[in-house]
Amino acid sequence: MGGIISVGHDMVEIERVERAIKRYGEKFLQKIYTPAELRYAFGRGDAVSSLAARFAAKEAISKAFLCGIGRQFRWQSASIIHRDSGAPEVILDVLGAARLEKLSGRRVIISLTHTRSIASAVALVT
Repeated sequence: MGGIISVGHDMVEIERVERAIKRYGEKFLQKIYTPAELRYAFGRGDAVSSLAARFAAKEAISKAFLCGIGRQFRWQSASIIHRDSGAPEVILDVLGAARLEKLSGRRVIISLTHTRSIASAVALVT
């Protein structure tokens, strides 16, 4: 009761996200990230690392949701924002919330980290 239902993990090379931004520009950004995520990332000194961490987070959540990214969970089904404390928080859209409910979950807990070259995220469905 109240334990971990599933776990997802992902890591991405920050350079890969940077190349996608350079190649596809706004089309890539608008497809993957919510407006709140873009505001947060571009309000920081290192936007690409922040965006890469969110990319990994969305992949990790899709794995924890046991469905991947597709019809049941889309790129923008989860928005990774930050509380006043700085801790990341997952906000789900209707599709994401439906997937969470299908797993009998109450919430998604996320942890993000990155080095100069790799961004990583772990997602727990509880």
